[in-house]
Amino acid sequence: MAAKARTALITGAAGGIGACTAEEFARGGYTLILSDYDASALARATGKLREAGALVHPFVVDVTEKGQVDAMAEEILERFGCLDVLVNNAGVGFSGELAQTPIETWQRLMAVNLWGPLYHVYAFLPSMRGRRAGHIVNVSSGQAFFRLPTWGAYAATKLALGAFSELLRFEVARQGIRVSTVYPYMVSTGFYAAMESATLAARMSLKLMPYYADTPEKVGRLIYQAVVKNKPVEMVNVLNTVGYYSRLLPPVSNALARVGTWLLTRGSDTQPAAAWRHQAPLGIEEAP
Repeated sequence: MAAKARTALITGAAGGIGACTAEEFARGGYTLILSDYDASALARATGKLREAGALVHPFVVDVTEKGQVDAMAEEILERFGCLDVLVNNAGVGFSGELAQTPIETWQRLMAVNLWGPLYHVYAFLPSMRGRRAGHIVNVSSGQAFFRLPTWGAYAATKLALGAFSELLRFEVARQGIRVSTVYPYMVSTGFYAAMESATLAARMSLKLMPYYADTPEKVGRLIYQAVVKNKPVEMVNVLNTVGYYSRLLPPVSNALARVGTWLLTRGSDTQPAAAWRHQAPLGIEEAP
């Protein structure tokens, strides 16, 4: 009798990192469960994967709506009996100075980047604990280490997700559940393409991005490998490691912040330069 295929749920899976992660899990023999808020883009991603021979089950879900997440979880557990891997990949980005960031923007960032993953974790964690198995992947951001000016609100939400994820690993390990935290560096996706940058330095950094940013294919591959190898933390890019250690040397991190402030805010007006991107297809949230 053939072994039952493992299941993997990937949020924000209609494009970018989410779609590339889905391709990796498909090659690994998983039954894919994909969610995204954009129905048409999700249908296209589903069709492409099915043409390649993958078993795919799409769900149109807004990750900020707990009721939708719970309903999807109930259907998944009823249909498949369990969920083997949960990848919390959906996210939203924003660029703007903190003093000009409206409370409504903070609420949206928190709803997508923190509450969305939490809704999914708590929807599936009881069943994972019951069978003493399962793997949760939370996709944070390199902004947890490189806290650049004009990205403060976004960084704060991703820092919160990273802290939650890394601590969760220790707390649920004794119950047979694994947790990996992934910190993408800058990733070449549609997220940055729509940004209007207020300063010359910011515009130049976007034009040069293809030369220094990671590809979504690379990040998707590393997410899959984090599950295969049970990695507690996947830093994705060596520059994230540099950023991490710079936090241990306050003079270095302070100098980077001063230079970043001068480059990214010099000559800008008082209005925030915002860039919203709920997960694919409109773009991915990976900032440095």
